[in-house]
Amino acid sequence: MADTKGKTLHFDLDDEDLKLFSDETEEQLELLDSALVQLEGEPDPDLVQQIFRAAHTLKGSSATIGHRKMAQLTHAMETVLDSVRQGKHRPSREMVDALLAGLDALRVLAQEVITRIDSGTEIDKLEADLLGILTAEGSPNSVATAPGQPSYSITAALAEVVERQREQGDSACLVEVRIAADCPLPSIRSYQVLQELDALGVVHCTWPERATIESGGGDFQVAALVTVSTGEEQVQAALATISDVASVKVVALGAPEITALAAPRGATHTTPTQLPQAESAAPSSPQQGTTRASSPRTGQSVRIDVERLDGLMNLVGELVIDRTRLQQVREQLAGVLKEAKMTELTENFEETTSHLARITDELQEEIMRSRMLPVRSVLTRLPRVVRDVAAKCGKRVELVTSGEETELDRSVIEEISDPLVHILRNAVDHGIESREERLAAGKPESGTIWVKAWNQETYIYLSVRDDGKGIDTAALRQKAVERGLVGREAAESASAESVLQYIFIAGLSTSKTVSDVSGRGVGMDIVRTNIERLNGQIQVRSVPGEGSEFIIQLPLTLATTKALMVVANGTVYALPLVSVTEALAEHGADIHTVAGGSKALRLRGRLLPMIDLAGALGDERGGAADATRFVVAARHGDRQVAFVVDRLLGEQDVVVKSLGVLIGNRKGLTGATILRDGSLGLIIDMASLMTETSGHAAAA
Repeated sequence: MADTKGKTLHFDLDDEDLKLFSDETEEQLELLDSALVQLEGEPDPDLVQQIFRAAHTLKGSSATIGHRKMAQLTHAMETVLDSVRQGKHRPSREMVDALLAGLDALRVLAQEVITRIDSGTEIDKLEADLLGILTAEGSPNSVATAPGQPSYSITAALAEVVERQREQGDSACLVEVRIAADCPLPSIRSYQVLQELDALGVVHCTWPERATIESGGGDFQVAALVTVSTGEEQVQAALATISDVASVKVVALGAPEITALAAPRGATHTTPTQLPQAESAAPSSPQQGTTRASSPRTGQSVRIDVERLDGLMNLVGELVIDRTRLQQVREQLAGVLKEAKMTELTENFEETTSHLARITDELQEEIMRSRMLPVRSVLTRLPRVVRDVAAKCGKRVELVTSGEETELDRSVIEEISDPLVHILRNAVDHGIESREERLAAGKPESGTIWVKAWNQETYIYLSVRDDGKGIDTAALRQKAVERGLVGREAAESASAESVLQYIFIAGLSTSKTVSDVSGRGVGMDIVRTNIERLNGQIQVRSVPGEGSEFIIQLPLTLATTKALMVVANGTVYALPLVSVTEALAEHGADIHTVAGGSKALRLRGRLLPMIDLAGALGDERGGAADATRFVVAARHGDRQVAFVVDRLLGEQDVVVKSLGVLIGNRKGLTGATILRDGSLGLIIDMASLMTETSGHAAAA
């Protein structure tokens, strides 16, 4: 086969259609990624139907724009899923592997629509693997069916209607029409088939259902139960004239065949005067014969471009800043107006500013909500990760997730996915023992990993817990000393809790072998760095023989943050409140002079190095410091320091602004905010600042 990689591709869609196609495709691919992993074994019929519809949607949209490879591959996947749906095959590991391989290829093919460049992806083998599962002789997953068992089922009541029509002289027929595989618009051809059948006689039932076909959901196969006054030959001839029809099969039905179609639990159907209530995309099976009424719509949604949301958030941020400044102006004018006995003006001004403040708060909250997404979009990717890593490691691992509806800002969701995946891979590879080890320890041979999300105050927490062997702190001490990452005396005197933090040291791994999963000592340090970059924290707990747990704490949004406002050398700084543990006056603090003349704060049994905040940020003092200063104890990860500042201004919600291209990235600073008086305040980046300063003590 000729190599087409790099060739320019052309699809039938404009820029607006491309956006819609990309959004819908990504949504369906994510659904498949999550649901296919759950398919193996005895599947839930609703899950199978959900997967089938996702594949069906992808096939329809890709065929509509003319992406034949994508339509062809999804058609093969749909064929396999339809076999499962009809009870002809049970999902096996081999089937799920083939479907997941097809899913991976679909991601690449979908990207071709955006780049318009041929990726060179071949689908012939993928199709063969998928269809080969259905045609394999003696397959242990095949479900035997009785000879002559109908592929389609109807209700007993509908069977009576059809039989009465037949007794009155009409012919009852089961019609099957296949659309050509290279047809770019199969849904239109399906609709034409339905129209032609309506013109020929009475259409009692269709697969997929009439509502699906009429709404553009038809695909490459249409089946119908009809009664006509003409013969079967005329029906076949009329349908064969439709463009892109590959084959037409018309089977005459007598009383026994009509009775055989009636399933014990009736399938959904349509009569000339009644449209179907339940949506379906293919023949219904006896096992499925339940009708689900469509639920009423409880709300409407519309897609909004992310850049537009970001623009709205920036405008609301400006409004919040102006509101804060206006409140200060009100306070400044209040005394003047009262002295001038302008009571009415004072009351009107205060009422207006209070109303503006309330409306601004509500507007900010609504915009924030519009940026919030369920963490489900991250959690749905995890079952595939666990399945793939467990297969490589030769382990059996079950993943249990909860809190999928917990919401956080889209900017945080985009950043947390990779750290979460890395922790999960480590849990499978390092945490869960082998089957033999688990059985010897009296555990089930299959390990379990729990991923949970929940909100608490203004933070979201993500927990990854496993029931594995736990972290070997003795091995961690030894490795840290052997590699020169921690001094021997420090390692031996460290508590077990402190030793657990060693896993975040770059280059440290206790794995005895190096694989494509882990063992190179790269990863957990990056995980912590990425989480801290989000103003978050990560904690680790472990019990030998029982398992480990990683808990990630993150702010709900990066657009605003709660901060302790302080002044150091004349500049106002915002210290993220999540990192502040305590603030106290310097003159009343328990301060000690340590080696080298540096000072340290003794707080709750620990010595915290004292760091002059302004000096740490490169703002050297030009004169003597304020006589009365304050000490702010802060913590980030396992690092604790005490920052020395001149004044405390109190807590405040601040709107985070970029420092801009002129200032660029500054170590120790993550952004800026506009203060109530219109001046600039700088927001501290605790992660980078404490990394730089935690080993240095400030001069007295």
